[in-house]
Amino acid sequence: MRQYLLIILFLFTPVFAQSIRATYDVSFGVFGEIGKSEITYVQDKNEYLISVRAWTTGLTAVLTQNREEEYISQGKIIEGVLRPDIFVKFRKSDQLSKISLFRFEHKKRKIFEYQTKIKEIHSTKYDVHTMKNIAQVKKEYNYSKAPFRLYTQNDLLSLFFNTQKILPTLKSGENRHYTAVGSKTDDCIIDIAVPDEKLRTELETIMPENNGLFITVIINQDIFQSKNGELHVNFDKDGFAKDVVLKDVIMFGDIRGKRTNQETNFAENLSTICL
Repeated sequence: MRQYLLIILFLFTPVFAQSIRATYDVSFGVFGEIGKSEITYVQDKNEYLISVRAWTTGLTAVLTQNREEEYISQGKIIEGVLRPDIFVKFRKSDQLSKISLFRFEHKKRKIFEYQTKIKEIHSTKYDVHTMKNIAQVKKEYNYSKAPFRLYTQNDLLSLFFNTQKILPTLKSGENRHYTAVGSKTDDCIIDIAVPDEKLRTELETIMPENNGLFITVIINQDIFQSKNGELHVNFDKDGFAKDVVLKDVIMFGDIRGKRTNQETNFAENLSTICL
């Protein structure tokens, strides 16, 4: 039953009044498009919901077994700052699905994690009646619940959209630590910096729409040729990324995400976004 809790959670969510949706093409050099992404932000008074969905395309989809990911943040807006109540990570490929739901209890300064894993096991069985091998698929379910290892006021998506509040407090070239549920580091630390003049000039040469707000996110993972990976983002006035460049990924080099479409104030039930 627990795998259905996430669906039930959002079925009774009302239609929100304000909404923005943006779509992106993700590409790598001469290989062209390797995936797509969609970000949806909806708000009604002091409540918000953010959904980010990404999926691979073409040959990349074949190599990754049609991998898809979705991240959902839902919570309240307090003095202009997003504070999540629920954060969800959903990852899916042809044979494995994993759902992680994080519930924030800000007054108690605690976070609880609920996790569901669904694995498909493929096998064959010889049928003596037809004298043929018959393909079989068995699903294994694994559930867990535990307090999260630390408390923080942000998840990845709320921190992303809170960036406009952070930027005025940062000086050019300054780097500052933040924590967010969803970060792949043990301490959940994410480094955010404002590019100095030299770096900003370099970014403006590869990002055509260079009149936005630039930030650099330091990603501490072992997938980069350099010591730390750098995710450069150019924001518009609504807090949506216009251009994104991920530098120095091993075997890939620079991976780029570019906004291809954006629509505002469409009416949609939140359950449609999440299911």
